[in-house]
Amino acid sequence: MRPNFRALTVYLVGIFIGALDTSIISPVFPLIMKSYHIRLDWVAWTITAYTVAYIASTVLSGAWGDRLGHKRVFLWGVVAFMLASALAAVSPNFWVFMLARVIQGAGAGAVYPNAQAEGIKQFPIERRGMALGIFGAVFGLASVIGPTLGGVLGQFLGWPAVFIINIPIALMVLAMSGHIQPSEFKSRAMPDWQGGAAFSVLLASALLGLAVGGAIRFLFIAVALVSLLVFLTRERSAGVPFLDPVPLRSGAGVAMMVGAALIGMDMSAAVFVPTLVQRELHFDVLNSGLALLPAAVSGAILAGAGGVLVDRIGPRKVLMVGLFAGAVGGLLLALPGLGFVRFVVAMLFFGLGTAFTMGAPLNRMALALYRENQSGEALSVVAVFRGMGMAAGPIILTAVEAVRGFGGMFGALTVASLIGMAAFLFVPDVKVIKRGQVMTEG
Repeated sequence: MRPNFRALTVYLVGIFIGALDTSIISPVFPLIMKSYHIRLDWVAWTITAYTVAYIASTVLSGAWGDRLGHKRVFLWGVVAFMLASALAAVSPNFWVFMLARVIQGAGAGAVYPNAQAEGIKQFPIERRGMALGIFGAVFGLASVIGPTLGGVLGQFLGWPAVFIINIPIALMVLAMSGHIQPSEFKSRAMPDWQGGAAFSVLLASALLGLAVGGAIRFLFIAVALVSLLVFLTRERSAGVPFLDPVPLRSGAGVAMMVGAALIGMDMSAAVFVPTLVQRELHFDVLNSGLALLPAAVSGAILAGAGGVLVDRIGPRKVLMVGLFAGAVGGLLLALPGLGFVRFVVAMLFFGLGTAFTMGAPLNRMALALYRENQSGEALSVVAVFRGMGMAAGPIILTAVEAVRGFGGMFGALTVASLIGMAAFLFVPDVKVIKRGQVMTEG
């Protein structure tokens, strides 16, 4: 079987545009703070709002893709992402900007699982790790370009330019998509949208309860508890639950999802690196974008290698190396007296950690839990738990930073990585043997 590179390119560019937005915004955080007269913790909420919307969208959109065709739902996501980018660029106030970020997250939630689910079909099953590694490499390439491009655009054109740049890329994806065949249509029931709505409210209110103080905190906690009750009730009664319970029926599945959440938290810390170097190393906006370059380059180079290693030695070992590298990188940034050389070394460790956790290893484990025709749902469910970590990460990390500074923030990251390593010790390894059969080893 030879990959259809024309179709693969469309889906890879779709992944690229979503990945670019996760990294291009980080150098302009201080500019957004100044423009809307807000603190760092409020800027962190732009990441959380994006991620909560992404979580809700990705489960429904992955299931829609399995039933209506991945290409169709993928293109819906690209259009939503493009329109939201335009709205973000012209937002007259912070609340409109937050709305735009929510719509962006929903669009990205439709793009990511459907692009991967359709893209991996271009490869035989024994090369799925390599396929996922290619997607990881594209994600890494966006990470290389994103902070640098964000720094340049922010320095010379202002922060709205980091959103405007999404529009021509999205238009290119839409134009290219006309040359590929529609994906299969399967008539199956959809996951329960009411459970999805309750889950989204639960996550948002729980995070708000962590972030705010005073009497209003108890209001958010009460809303979270009611939402939890509604969610659990819908999960039991719905014909197709919002979250497929398959990966949570065993201790190994629970451990994998906990590890996925901790990986998401690790990923969320990258957006604070430009602010760190602006404050601690006195970089300007342009150079703070370049500060992530060592991590992005090493991550992009090693992402493909991570995919190949998944096929050869199984994903668990690759994940363990990646999480250990993340722990070392966090420790180097947490220690007092941060200098330029130690900062660069820390970024190289973060690059290795990203390459060996973000893409192929975790997704390969998720695919092994599901049937072949549920690839969209498999990638969506693991994205939910990874997204929960990404949503909670900015709130938790900025709360630690308010008390212990950036040293405490990245020290917490080290602890999260080590706990993630412990979690994956309880997850059996997964290997693809030559005949294309999936084998689980204890």
